[in-house]
Amino acid sequence: MDNLYKGPEIKPGYLGKGTIVYEPISPLSLTQRLGRLRYACYQFCSSLIAILLMALSWVVSASPAVPAWLGYLATGVVALLAIVYLTGLMVRRLHDIERSGWWTLLVLVPGINLPFQLYLYLADGSSMMNRYGTPNPPPGALVKVFGGLFWVWNVLVLTFLTALVFLQWWQPDWIAGALERLPLGSIPRLPVGQQYH
Repeated sequence: MDNLYKGPEIKPGYLGKGTIVYEPISPLSLTQRLGRLRYACYQFCSSLIAILLMALSWVVSASPAVPAWLGYLATGVVALLAIVYLTGLMVRRLHDIERSGWWTLLVLVPGINLPFQLYLYLADGSSMMNRYGTPNPPPGALVKVFGGLFWVWNVLVLTFLTALVFLQWWQPDWIAGALERLPLGSIPRLPVGQQYH
C-alpha cells in the first residue's frame, strides 16, 4: 500500500541556503564523486578482498583435484576485476576535484604516476556541487577510522617513494652510497650458479 503522506521525490542537488541533498553512494558508479577518506577506505577494502581471493585461488589450485590452470585463471580474473574497480575509484576521486576521469591515464606514465597518486590523496574536493554531482555525505565512523589510517599510510609511502625516485634521478651517487652503508653484509651470498638444497 502506498504511503498517502509521502511528499514529492527530492532530487539530489543544491537546494539553496547551504542545503544539499546528497546522492545515494553507489560502490560501482563511474559517474559519482568520491572524497579522500572514502577513496582510501574503498581502496583498502577492495585491495584486501582481492588479495584474500587471490590467496584462496592459489590454495585451492594447490589441491591435486584442481587443475593448476584453473588457479591461474581465477587469480588473473580477480586481479583484472581489482584493477578495473580501482581505476573506477580513481575516476570518481578525480570527479570530486573537478577533473576528467581521463586523467587516470597518468598512472601509466613513469615518473608521474607516484606524484599523481599522491595528488589524488591530497587534493581537496569541492564542498558544493560540481559538474559531476553532489559531494559525498559526511563519512561514518568506520570510514573515518579505516579510511583515515589507510590515507595516512598511503600518503607517507607515496611521499617516500616519490622522494626516492627523484633522488635516484638527481643524485644517483648519493643513493648508491646510502645503499652501501646498509647492514646487508651479514646476509650470506651464494656464488653465481650455486643453488639452495
